Amino acid sequence: MNLSIRHANIYDKNIICALGVTTFYEAYFEQDDSHDLANYVTESFSAARIEAELKDANSTFFVAELDGKAAGYAKLRENSEAECLSNENAVELQRIYVLERAKGRGIGARLLNRCAETARAKGYETIWLGVWEKNAAAIRFYEKSGFVKVGEVQFPYGKSVGTNHVMKINL
Repeated sequence: MNLSIRHANIYDKNIICALGVTTFYEAYFEQDDSHDLANYVTESFSAARIEAELKDANSTFFVAELDGKAAGYAKLRENSEAECLSNENAVELQRIYVLERAKGRGIGARLLNRCAETARAKGYETIWLGVWEKNAAAIRFYEKSGFVKVGEVQFPYGKSVGTNHVMKINL
């Protein structure tokens, strides 16, 4: 197994779109309304939206490749705040998504490590994220990686409103 993490660029927009739609749908199709979920992923991971995010100076994307094939990605977002983290020098880990069939190979951990290295290099002292309160596997992954819950935030989409745990780790 050859796993590499690289900085994403504008030419990766379609890869990120495909990974975003696929991984989000895989993660939530069993509990969410299919229409709400489909509407959310087609809006959130459209080529135009991802292209704009890639061009945004506050966004940094990484693509994980397993044997030369895109298997996941992560996104750091600067100048993003959570109410429960006021007065902290923090950056948001807005997304870290890995294809279901590629899980268990250390991809998530490597993406997280690359994000932490980048955050430290930019002078941040904390990484924070929001994770759905019922996503037990993701919460276990973050806790195992050293994140702790510090608050909650609502995540509305479609007719649904979810509750996300806000978690953080000091770098």
